[in-house]
Amino acid sequence: MVALPLVMVLSYPLNVKMIYFAGCLLVALCGIRRRMGFWGYLFFSMIFSPILGLIVLLVSGKKRSSKKKREKVKPLSVEK
Repeated sequence: MVALPLVMVLSYPLNVKMIYFAGCLLVALCGIRRRMGFWGYLFFSMIFSPILGLIVLLVSGKKRSSKKKREKVKPLSVEK
């Protein structure tokens, strides 16, 4: 059975844990304006690894802004 990186890292010394979680936090901060958001990238990179989280971050698209969504939906005009 293969252990997840998080399980393996928890058995390492404190400085390795700090580097791992700092990498997770860095990936999450870079993903704030992406589709999964801060918490999605934080949990993803904590469970799998910051390197895999970074790859997913680079591949994923940016969030659509609510302004663009509003522009696509045209309001109905009532003619009298």
